[in-house]
Formats: sequence, structure tokens, C-alpha cells
Amino acid sequence: MNSSNLRVALLLGMIGLVGLMWIAAFASKQQEKAAAGVAALDPFTFESLTLVTIGTGGTFENHWRRGPALAVGTGTDVVLIDAGRGVTAGLRAAAIPLDQPRTLLLSSLAAENVIGLDDLWLDAWLHAPSVPLRVYGPPGTADLVSGLHRAHQSAAAALADSWKPPSASGRIEVTEVVGGEVFEVGAMRIECALVDGGALPGLAWRIEAAERVMAVSLAGTDADAITTLGRGAHVLALGGIYGASLALAEEAGVEGLDALQREADQHLRLEALGAIATAAEARSVVLTRLRPPPVFEFQYENLVGETYRGGPVFVAEDGE
Repeated sequence: MNSSNLRVALLLGMIGLVGLMWIAAFASKQQEKAAAGVAALDPFTFESLTLVTIGTGGTFENHWRRGPALAVGTGTDVVLIDAGRGVTAGLRAAAIPLDQPRTLLLSSLAAENVIGLDDLWLDAWLHAPSVPLRVYGPPGTADLVSGLHRAHQSAAAALADSWKPPSASGRIEVTEVVGGEVFEVGAMRIECALVDGGALPGLAWRIEAAERVMAVSLAGTDADAITTLGRGAHVLALGGIYGASLALAEEAGVEGLDALQREADQHLRLEALGAIATAAEARSVVLTRLRPPPVFEFQYENLVGETYRGGPVFVAEDGE
């Protein structure tokens, strides 16, 4: 073989080797990606009291946003507020193991808040946590959970027989609250308040740990109750409906306007949230579960900022 042919052979060999390396790297990345979707996660540790917006959607399905679910954590203690569509996928995306939040706080029994409860319950079962799922919600929560148990009785029994020793996550313990209750979850002190004005009883939640405060109110229209519960919160999470959108819908002759109006009457107007946060002396505001979702986040942030005399305003995205 002459030198010219040798150089060509070497060049082709190097190209082939590089190609094989690229293929191996791609296969390795794909394997890592597949493993990341099912591998066990270590408990997530929060340096201080932190709010994670697992899902920021509302009543209507929106493929850009998961259903309503918030996580509040400090250290390795985590509580969930609501369990909407895709809650378990949202937890994994946030690197929080499904069996780490063992307490669920419900803002109401609206379907959007509880439709992922069975998913959370049964998926976490596979990870065999040492404690059951504890659910705090308004009157009617016990009936809801009893119905879930009946609906999944056969499948749950088969699942329990497959895992030895039996997992404690096969139990859901319910505490019904009506506002005013105070209890602790790990290092967190949790207070509940009734918020009137919705079609269903609404609950707001105040969570304190190490001199930091998170307050969450996503149901009802009682501004005074929300202001009291959110007093001095480092983060005040609120939901609402953009009032001007109703006027635009009426001008456009949108069908089903009466239904939209009835839903709107059960929620705070976005235009009122700044004043509520100012009265509560909250240090920042997180907007979630918005109706309709904003086209541009700064529109809603600026609107609330017009009457908010505090810190920053954020329109939350899933996973923030």
C-alpha cells in the first residue's frame, strides 16, 4: 500500500472512530434520560422555607400548565397544597420524590384541586414510604377519600400483596378543618383560615418556619380573611381572574358568557390583588392559577404592581 492510500485509510478509520464515539455518547445520554424518568430520587433538601410551583393551571385543561399544586418545604419536610392534574410528574420534574410530601393541604374540594390525589396516593405507594399520606381539607374530604378507596380497592389490594412488608402509604389519613386550626409538620407551623365567597368552602394556608412565612390563598373572595392570614408573609401566593377579560368577552359576544361570569364571581379579581397584598404587608407576590393565563407575564405583573406597595410580583410557571 502506497503512502497516499495509507493516509486515506487512516482518515477513514478516524472518521469511523469519531462516528462510533458520537453514537456511543448519544446512546449513553438516551440511557441516562430513560433512567432519570424512573430512578429513585434522594430526598430534596431546602435550605430555607421555599415555595415550588409544581402546577400553575386552573379549572380548564391547558397543555402548557399542569393542574394546581404547590409544594412548600424546609429541610427535608415538604407539604403539598392541592393535587391537580399531573402532580406526580410535576414533583419528579422538580426532583422531589413522590413519597417525600406526606401531607396534603386542600384549598377546596373543587375537581381541579383533587383530581391528582389518587395518582399521588398510588404512585407514592410504589416507593414504600414509612408514613401514610395525611390530607387536611374542608368538610367532605373524608367522603372523597372514602370514595377513592372504594374505587381502587381491588387494585390497591393486589398492589399491597405484591409488596412485602406492606407499605404504610396504602393509608390516607384525613383531618377535616373549618378554619382556625393550627398544627405542625416537622419544622413547619401551619395555620388554616376559612375564605368565604366560593361555590365550595375555601381554605387559605399560612406556613411558618425559621422566621419565614408563606401564605397561600387560591379559593374564595374574602379579602379581609386573606389579608389577616397573609400578614407579613415573605411570599403571598394568590390566584385570580382578570376582570377586564370579561368585559372583552362581552363585547365580542362570546358564547357561554354567563358561565364565565358565574365562575368569576367565585374568585378574586386580578385588579384587586395588589391592594390585598399591600394591606397584608406581604414582601412579595406570586400569581398562580390565573384565569385566563397571561399572554405576556409582564401584563399581569404590571397590573398587580399598580396597587401593590411592596416587593416584586411574579407570574409563576410550572416548576419554579
